[in-house]
Amino acid sequence: RIHFVEVPCAQMRVGFAFVGTICSLSALFCADFSAAFTPPCLHPIGFRTGDASAFGVFGPEIPLPRTGRAPSASLQLRPMKRTQGSRHALSMQSISGESNMAPTQNRAGSKGKLLVLGGSGFAGSKVAEVALERGFEVVAMSRRGKASPGSALEAMGGVEWRIGDATKFEEVEKVLAEGGFTGVVHAIGILLEGEQNKFASGSGSVPYKGMTYDDITRQTAFNAINAFTESSPGASGPLPFAFISAAEARWDFDQYFEGTPADFLRRYLIAKRAVERELQAKGDLGLLRPIVVRPSLIWTWEKPGALLPVAAFTVANKIGIPIIDEPVSVTRLARAIVSAIESGQESGIFDYKEMRRLAKAISA
Repeated sequence: RIHFVEVPCAQMRVGFAFVGTICSLSALFCADFSAAFTPPCLHPIGFRTGDASAFGVFGPEIPLPRTGRAPSASLQLRPMKRTQGSRHALSMQSISGESNMAPTQNRAGSKGKLLVLGGSGFAGSKVAEVALERGFEVVAMSRRGKASPGSALEAMGGVEWRIGDATKFEEVEKVLAEGGFTGVVHAIGILLEGEQNKFASGSGSVPYKGMTYDDITRQTAFNAINAFTESSPGASGPLPFAFISAAEARWDFDQYFEGTPADFLRRYLIAKRAVERELQAKGDLGLLRPIVVRPSLIWTWEKPGALLPVAAFTVANKIGIPIIDEPVSVTRLARAIVSAIESGQESGIFDYKEMRRLAKAISA
């Protein structure tokens, strides 16, 4: 009897560690919320050249201003209410170069003004591109305050850049205090904690010592959520706040990763779920319209190194492995986010099937 119980448990721990290791190895080949992002769905951002430029130099114990309780490994999420087009409840991402520009008013004929946090990273820059194409004004905040050199966003132009540290509430608050914002997109994330991130991140970023998923994901998101809700009390209705989460946030077994090589994935998911919970709470109070996208691997044809794990995950999903979601292209991810914002009604958690539906709505 003891043998029967203990052997399967050991096998389960090894199996879960193996899944987490496969996820992390796959992420090493991937270009990409979070997000930010992923093991599988982390967003390759850059402390030097991507989304992490929205972070400052910080350690693991930074007090979070104006936030609720800290997340725990036992955090439970209930499904968010879905509106507009939901088929089911899902169970449980001209260049100014100036950071001190005068606040601008919404342009006549624009669809609104969006703040993209992490706008110089892989996912955030694509969101900014799509938003501009759809007629939105875009303000992007990062530590560098400009697009990545040679990027499509740099060539496209049209983004107003702000230099800021998203781990500091007052800096996010200062940007939102300019007024006129009709939505926020949080595209900040990190692939791996520590120097290993330079091998996994699409931007080759090297986080400072002490940088954690909690700092980068939860803290920056909570700062933005609170600053946004405080800056728009007179809005005619809840304004959209989009967050790039992870498909694996729906897992209910990652507690078994603790103490294994896949423990990083458990910590990553704790931070993602904490943000999802906060958005859900604010949405229930009518303070904002939560839009949570849950991509698995995020890929682009421009980064062929991602195609091998993308193919593996696609096959795994097609043959019915329940814990593996179909990979999502960064273009589809960005279109889904902008489509949900533009709809004026979409709210809740969106998996790869729902992202396909949203993206299709503005792809014609």
